[in-house]
Amino acid sequence: MRHNIMKFIGHLIILVLILLTTVMAGFSTLAFCQEEDLGRMADDLKYETARYFFENRLYDKCLFEMREYLEIYSNVVHRKEAYMTIADIHFKRYDYSKAAKTYIALYEEFSNSDEGLQAYLNASACYEKMGNEKKAREILKQIIIDHPDSRHASLAQTRLEVLEMTGKSGK
Repeated sequence: MRHNIMKFIGHLIILVLILLTTVMAGFSTLAFCQEEDLGRMADDLKYETARYFFENRLYDKCLFEMREYLEIYSNVVHRKEAYMTIADIHFKRYDYSKAAKTYIALYEEFSNSDEGLQAYLNASACYEKMGNEKKAREILKQIIIDHPDSRHASLAQTRLEVLEMTGKSGK
């Protein structure tokens, strides 16, 4: 009888330990999920703050927030949009050199995405606006070579043809 009680207590202790381990693992997983959620919320809040400034044409504040966003959050949801917004502000301000650099940074980080390819096309337009048709053509040709089956290659081909027709052949 005493042996059965001891055996029962031993099983009970093992069961309690298993339950405690399971509960603690659950709390650990919950804490990890909450930490990820908080990180995502902070990411969204920072990005949305910058977008608010953009939508209200407070471009200097938007640039500050977007640059800080890119610096703080390296592997995040809105990174492509942040680059594009920064470049678009520079483009609107006729600062084609800064716009081109930012578009190219977006392309280099996301070269196989639609946003990356669009940014590279936009960089070409910046070089064209700065009078550097040779560099604009190089970018357009690179898009055609690197991404021949994309809609961006088709757009690049059309822009090359327009450069030829307007006499801006980069010669």
